[in-house]
Amino acid sequence: MTQGAKDKWIEAAYSEFALSGPEFSLNALAEKSKLPRASLYYHFDSKEALGEELLIFHQKKINSYLSELKKEVKDIVPDLYKVMYANKEGILFHRQLLLHRDQDEFLDIYKKGNNEALTILLPHIKQLFRTTGSDEDLIQFYHTLTDTWYIRVNPNDFNVENMISVAMEIMENTLGLFSGLIIQKTR
Repeated sequence: MTQGAKDKWIEAAYSEFALSGPEFSLNALAEKSKLPRASLYYHFDSKEALGEELLIFHQKKINSYLSELKKEVKDIVPDLYKVMYANKEGILFHRQLLLHRDQDEFLDIYKKGNNEALTILLPHIKQLFRTTGSDEDLIQFYHTLTDTWYIRVNPNDFNVENMISVAMEIMENTLGLFSGLIIQKTR
């Protein structure tokens, strides 16, 4: 078996994880990859070993996503959501990490990715809000909004308009919890 087959397994598993979380079916994975299920064990000792590879692969996806955020986001609404839509599979994978946050390695990667994105997005978040609050207030608000957004977004109705709608609804319902934050503009 070649490296190409291993990559096919990882790409198919990444897609399955994004849809189903870590409980994805190896049979569905074999069907999606169009490879015999037995060949999975040529490349990976176990489903858990494949899972470890997926987390490494996701970190690479996060790095690519962060580069795209730096280049493409000028105005957080709608630019952020356009970048997210362009990276739908990675966003849905990231969502699964939060949904399965009881596994420490999932929560660690989820938080790390969000903190890295925050360093890029904070100036844009400040632009979205008039605030008398501190950066710490904005950071706490960002994490509340982000976690809630990932839980509430519908993977079956995943488009820019719906992502923005969910975010705006969460913002409007949670702003009062954070002192000094007011939405400056919405689109």
